[in-house]
Amino acid sequence: MFSHSATHADAMTRDAAIDLLVGATEAMHARGQPLMRRVLPADVPVEQWAHYPADDVVNGPAGSRYFYHCHPPEEREWGEHGHFHLFLARSAMPHGHHPMMPAPPTDEPRADIVHIAALSVDLQGLPIRWFTVNRWVTDETLFHARTIAAALGRFDLRGPVGDPLVNDWLTAMVALSRPMLIDLLKRRDTVLMDRDPGGESRSVEVPSDDAIDLVNLLDD
Repeated sequence: MFSHSATHADAMTRDAAIDLLVGATEAMHARGQPLMRRVLPADVPVEQWAHYPADDVVNGPAGSRYFYHCHPPEEREWGEHGHFHLFLARSAMPHGHHPMMPAPPTDEPRADIVHIAALSVDLQGLPIRWFTVNRWVTDETLFHARTIAAALGRFDLRGPVGDPLVNDWLTAMVALSRPMLIDLLKRRDTVLMDRDPGGESRSVEVPSDDAIDLVNLLDD
């Protein structure tokens, strides 16, 4: 077992995360540009599978990163418009922690990333579900839940790249959801060790997921 307090000494406090999330949401609506209008291009049809933004948003010393995309309608959960994939750089992982599943060799360019989780949103941009993915989905170096938990407090998208309010909103969502994310990652590890220890089976795509109750998230 690992201690939340011990592994997140540098993490944003809960009160600070609530203030950041509420502040970003209020600022978006005050300016008449809610979340989805800031993430997706205006007056242009959204392309399935395309990254928004095309080169991802990467900020901060931990290589915090996100992109948004949409699956075909038949592959989406009910009510989902699309989802954010959220990452840290492999260099943000604690020293001495080895990958659970290394990325296989390739001659193609590859970002040196560790996937935290994906955040589904509905048509209004409200968060509805967190989920994890198998190694092959994001072509990552997959680390154990305990390793990601120790680095999770370093996730902070605030910086010069991307929309500042979207960066604030996502940073706050990760901070507020930390216990849920650690639980999802632990469940992911259990499922993968049981069903796909190599991380390459296309029959195992989403090892764990949980619905988001935003009211409870803010009240817990």
